[in-house]
Amino acid sequence: MVIYETDQAYIMTTQHDHAHISGELASQWEDSAFKNRRHKQDFVYAAREHDRGWIQLDAAPFWNDHVSAPYTFIDFPLNPRFVFYRLGIDEVEQGNTYAALLCSLMYKELVGRIEHQNAQDKQITHAYQEAEAQRRQRLKQELACGVTFDHQVRTDVRRMLFCDELSLFLCSREPGTPTADYEWFAEGLSFPAVRHESGRVWAEWLSDQTVGLSFFPFRGKVGITHTFKKVDKEKIRTFGLLEAYRSSEWTHRTFTVEHIMEVEEHKENA
Repeated sequence: MVIYETDQAYIMTTQHDHAHISGELASQWEDSAFKNRRHKQDFVYAAREHDRGWIQLDAAPFWNDHVSAPYTFIDFPLNPRFVFYRLGIDEVEQGNTYAALLCSLMYKELVGRIEHQNAQDKQITHAYQEAEAQRRQRLKQELACGVTFDHQVRTDVRRMLFCDELSLFLCSREPGTPTADYEWFAEGLSFPAVRHESGRVWAEWLSDQTVGLSFFPFRGKVGITHTFKKVDKEKIRTFGLLEAYRSSEWTHRTFTVEHIMEVEEHKENA
């Protein structure tokens, strides 16, 4: 679950809804970046379905007593997390072998960023990474990959990570939040293209409904719908998190992602 807090409520976005935003961004990527239509379709499928392992977990959110707040994708315990990671990639593999390879590699990168609290967590993470390495070896054999293929895969994974980060930028704070107030994105988003000089892309809210990017890999302005639940804290205290979450209505916001030609110029004119 992707969650941020307001004075009265928790804004809760399921990982799968967050991933659907990633998929929508991926679908608008410049067609010329892919060798053919099937390649792009596989990439979009991977971006859209990469978090499907969270579907069951997010249907019944858990309360974290240590921080007196709902568990998020950041602090959810590693052991059950990895079980559902594997389940999600298994399900992707049933529909698309190449997409499963991309998802496994994407999680390799994300899991590698986890800071381990103890030796047990480190051991659990190692076991997960080893099992996924074996999966990737099997998938690569099935796909008969070569040097060119490996480069394509690495590029697609970086593109997926970019879409994932941009989706988190949209979902993890109130619209209009200054970029400097984001814990992870204050210095920009990681960009997948080697040719981009800075290696980062600046993202900022131009209004409550528009986000601008300093480098733009998409075909044109991208319209996004963010689906979430606003779960009232008083309702949680009265009925508990699960009942409060399930009884809360789904809410939808719409955004547009566009290109900022000159970030500094825009700031000066704001």
